[in-house]
Amino acid sequence: MFCLCYLKYWNFSGGKPMSRERGTPRYLKIAQDICGKILTGEYKEGTLLKGRSILGASYGVSPETIRKALNLLEKEKVVSSKRGVGVFVESVLHAQQFASRWKSETRIQSKYKELETLLNEKKALDEKINDAIADMNDSFRYQTTEAVKFSEAVVPEGCWLDGKTVGEVYFWNYTEATIVAVIGSDGIAKTSVGPDFVLHVGDRILFVGKDADTFDRVTSFLTYGVLKEGEEEQQEQSK
Repeated sequence: MFCLCYLKYWNFSGGKPMSRERGTPRYLKIAQDICGKILTGEYKEGTLLKGRSILGASYGVSPETIRKALNLLEKEKVVSSKRGVGVFVESVLHAQQFASRWKSETRIQSKYKELETLLNEKKALDEKINDAIADMNDSFRYQTTEAVKFSEAVVPEGCWLDGKTVGEVYFWNYTEATIVAVIGSDGIAKTSVGPDFVLHVGDRILFVGKDADTFDRVTSFLTYGVLKEGEEEQQEQSK
């Protein structure tokens, strides 16, 4: 049962060159693979393993890499070497202990990498949130200080548009000003003023203009209405 559960943690070479995995030396992966074959019974206790050159060819690595892998297993008492003979499988029990320890370390490393990934994602998300907040603040600041400038004009006594609707007098067409609110004589502000809204003498009109001349156009419109051709020049001369 132990062997079956453990197999998924090993990457058997199957005679093909082993792929490089980031953070795991190749000799260590080979040591794991050999240990896994011991646990599955492919290499039985007391078995003489293949020579370093043959193992190196089967894994697609150099004899030096195989030597490092076997030295690690020998240090863990999984295998033992006999001068002039070769390397033998020393102990299945020690192979199980080595596998259990590596499995635990692998799980910890996996959790660490998972945490590291989450922290990086959180950092990236925090940066995006900060950028969005900064962009929103900039947009609000520019909007309130540059793009949107409220002006106010009062409907004068005897004004020609007293009792007429905003749409009826074509307020926007002649002034290019957008009415934001109208404060009546009762001091109550009416917002969302539409074309059917009726204007009265004494109303304070809050509006937004597209340029610096909008205020003059509004006051002129309230005072004189729509000037005919030539009247605007006479008005300027009389000032």
